[in-house]
Amino acid sequence: MATISIDPQLCSHCGICTQICPLGIILPGGEDDMPFMPDPMDEVCVKCGNCEAFCPEGAISPLFSTKHSIVSDPLSDNMDPEQLGAYMRARRSIRNYKDEVVDKGTIEEILDIVRYSPSGINMQPVNWLIVHEPDEVRKISALTIDWMRDIIDSDMEHPMKPMMSSLVSAYDMGADPICRGAPHLAIAYGAGNLAYTDCVIALSWFELSAPSFGLGACWGGFLKVAASSYQPLIDELGLPEGNSVQHTMMFGYPEYKVHNIPGRNPVKITWK
Repeated sequence: MATISIDPQLCSHCGICTQICPLGIILPGGEDDMPFMPDPMDEVCVKCGNCEAFCPEGAISPLFSTKHSIVSDPLSDNMDPEQLGAYMRARRSIRNYKDEVVDKGTIEEILDIVRYSPSGINMQPVNWLIVHEPDEVRKISALTIDWMRDIIDSDMEHPMKPMMSSLVSAYDMGADPICRGAPHLAIAYGAGNLAYTDCVIALSWFELSAPSFGLGACWGGFLKVAASSYQPLIDELGLPEGNSVQHTMMFGYPEYKVHNIPGRNPVKITWK
């Protein structure tokens, strides 16, 4: 059963949906035909809503059960509750970036906001490693792929092992499935029991603040897992002794603009 519908009257054949799909399962239809998702891929679609969100013509609609947000004026300067809600709902994981470096001052402005994120008993254990040099980001991606190669070639059991071969193959073909071509990384690190939760909260604030600066971000799950055990990567990051990577985020200027807010499942509430 199809998961999306593309309106031929609205589709401009821009091709953004084929580029923005995280799984690459929306295919170009040729010069005169619309993009399409092959029938076997319907079961693979994760219903993330990226194609719908980034379609500048609003030509893509979901065919699965979802609940859309309705807002009146998402571009208003007044941050009333509706505007704030629209801004937060428009947050997307950005996996396509411009080849453009973000000024360090801009990053510092974001982190100055983020330092006010909630912290357990106000311990503020969050520290930041900002990988600003794009070449260093590429090196970190390569080390993460090396970690995957080691696991693939070993007898080690790992929950991510089934997907590693395809990621390594994509990397060998010139793609970057780890950092998605992002120019920068924000790595939240710390020590102690409270560090993980506080770092995740801080990175959530970082991701939510980024669009107001014209930036986008995406969680770096593969890198985070690799940095917890792969010594060459740990050495490359060079964190202070006693500290460890709590989570990571890639960021930069998005290649595409978010145009729509996809739906989500209705909220699940239990009242007492």
